Amino acid sequence: VEPDPEHPTGAAICAKGRAVPELVYAEDRVLYPMVRTRPKGDPDPGWQRVSWDEALTRVAAELNRLRAQHGSESVAYACTTGSGTSVSDGSMFIDRLMRAFGSPNNVYGTEICNWHKDEAFKYTFGAGVSSPDFERTACIIMWGHNPNVSWLSQGSRTAKARARGARLIVVDPRRVGPAAKADHWLRVRPGTDGALALAMAHVLLESGQFDEAGLRQWSNGPFLIHPDGHALSAADAGIGPQAHRVVVDMRDNSLVAVDPDLPVDAEAARHWLLDTGQNVLVEGANVHCKTGFALYRELCADMPPERAETITGVPSADIRAAADLLWTSRPVSLYAWTGVGQHTNATQTARAISLLYALLGSFDAPGGNVRFAAPPTKDVSGRDLLTQDLRRKTIGLAKRPLGPPKDGWITSDDFYRAVLEQEPYSLKGLVVFGTNLLVSHVDTARGVDALRKLDFHVHADLFMTPTAQYADVFLPVNTAWERRAMRVGFEMNEVAQSWAQYRHPVIETRGESRSDEWITFALAQKLGLGNHFWDGDADRAYEEILAPMDVSLDELRAAGRGVEVPAETPFHRHIADAGFATYSRRVEVWSEPFASNGQNPLPAYKEPAMSPVTRPDLSEQFPLVLTSAKSHAFCHSQHRNLKSLRRLQREPRLEMHPRAAAERDIAEGDAVVLATPVGEIELRAKLRDDLAVNVVAGQHGWWQGCEALDLPERPAIGPGSANFNAVIGNEDEDPISGSTPHRSYLCEVRKISV
Repeated sequence: VEPDPEHPTGAAICAKGRAVPELVYAEDRVLYPMVRTRPKGDPDPGWQRVSWDEALTRVAAELNRLRAQHGSESVAYACTTGSGTSVSDGSMFIDRLMRAFGSPNNVYGTEICNWHKDEAFKYTFGAGVSSPDFERTACIIMWGHNPNVSWLSQGSRTAKARARGARLIVVDPRRVGPAAKADHWLRVRPGTDGALALAMAHVLLESGQFDEAGLRQWSNGPFLIHPDGHALSAADAGIGPQAHRVVVDMRDNSLVAVDPDLPVDAEAARHWLLDTGQNVLVEGANVHCKTGFALYRELCADMPPERAETITGVPSADIRAAADLLWTSRPVSLYAWTGVGQHTNATQTARAISLLYALLGSFDAPGGNVRFAAPPTKDVSGRDLLTQDLRRKTIGLAKRPLGPPKDGWITSDDFYRAVLEQEPYSLKGLVVFGTNLLVSHVDTARGVDALRKLDFHVHADLFMTPTAQYADVFLPVNTAWERRAMRVGFEMNEVAQSWAQYRHPVIETRGESRSDEWITFALAQKLGLGNHFWDGDADRAYEEILAPMDVSLDELRAAGRGVEVPAETPFHRHIADAGFATYSRRVEVWSEPFASNGQNPLPAYKEPAMSPVTRPDLSEQFPLVLTSAKSHAFCHSQHRNLKSLRRLQREPRLEMHPRAAAERDIAEGDAVVLATPVGEIELRAKLRDDLAVNVVAGQHGWWQGCEALDLPERPAIGPGSANFNAVIGNEDEDPISGSTPHRSYLCEVRKISV
């Protein structure tokens, strides 16, 4: 396997890419459909090989039975991440199958992956974090994200930007990847990133180094907020309708009614009061209303760097220096990912980071974070196929209306509760495409109980994972090199995002394994949903996707490496669009949707639910802060069966500071027990002095054996397990997204005596 130097994403290939032949020809791949012949409690499922027709006929019969007896909402789907697997080749068809069937519940895992960068940011900017403009940026800030491990083309672009003089700030508990060469590495205590973002904003606001004109004209910061915590309406002030908001015109201190549904009048907004407030006559009484921006400034004023140092562990001088660098080295590009998202305070942390970024005026600007234009395509994921009544049945929607459930994404905890406790109703079936719940999500023991209780579970995957072991039917999926696929838009830069490509199979598919696309189309026919799947003709689906473009499927097939479909990227889209795609059509400093749903409209800092501060009762028994990070050798819970990759890391590690290890008589390479309030697992100690003394870092995803190196498979739970998520509980979660504390927990470590 070699990289294509002519592809616009760049000529980089990682160790996982080089190991592709081992993945394709792995002896432990499952290559034929199979059905269970023994009860789910039996250690041996008694798998029996069957034909595709027999397997799909049984799956369709069971799913239709559950739909008829309990409603289509009683069947949940689970689609794995497109960021780490080839499921993205067919994920739009999986979504379409789920919606055509009538299920509103997708156990997607977005709350511990992309939701906070892609969705929480929308509550501020009306768009996700978008793409850093590496070619034009003067400063990059990587927050809880190491592209050298998870996005190599982004990592190489970061290095190139540094080589031409761009500055770099990295926020991470570990000094890894770009942090080793950063201008500022901010070693934050896991889960306290929100306090750090507020402190950096404090520095900018205190010194007057922020985009005041931009915030006045293009944010809702000038809107007046009633002392009781609601946005002042024009009706409250007696100057207009209830739906209109109130600002102060600085030219004569008059109150002005603003209709959030209308485009922003940028010229008029130049004269609006941004800071402080004004007395307003409300129901016959003078009420002092402050602007949303003034309230944000007060929040930041309460988090000076000196206070933030006591919370985060980052020296106040470093906080001030990093904040100054952000302002003096604009334009700034930002990227934040799972290091920010896997905490019980993740959504407000994302909001705090997004508002810090708003102060810089770099969003949607050259050198900042940009929404590169992509060629137009048609969405065939079937959003119109699910009725509103079924959408309202999405599990978790009532509890988290602002979070992932509004898009049909439910958490593993939502899923487990519905199966085990029938809350809010009973889930009976599960259709899985690649998701390994027991190793990738917290509370593994509860997951086992839920999988055992299901009436029916069908699992499509390459390998027999711990989660697949509980299935009734297993469907073998092939690899990306054994199937065709099509993609339009590769992110990274203008050319990459305007690139369209049809990928041909490299080899014949092994055994009877099939692509996710093939499986969804075949299952749709068996379920009687063929009319929603182009009567089984996938080429027609591809042609429909491409219809808005001036490129045909035949042309794309013939192009091989792909074609560029020029699409000009408009910077400062909010000017052309007369606003942002938010509730107020402005950058949301004070979030009215949050306030209306009982959440803090400002990103006030809250400690992680399981920390030395919030749980002093546990600190004596569990004195260490536990976080986690990905290994560069593997992707999520995959690839540990591949010899070349497993040689890079033979056993699961627990990283510790040498002093913390010495206090426990632990040396490099010692076998250790990682104990939390939930349970224990067995790992190998890896010492590194860049960690804080009271912080240890584990890795999720360990279960596979590697026969070539005589390394046995590990159980998902119980003695001998190395499954990180078996020792993380879901007793607390982010109230908006449902994220769980994969990266901020409490633990103790002890040496295993031989």
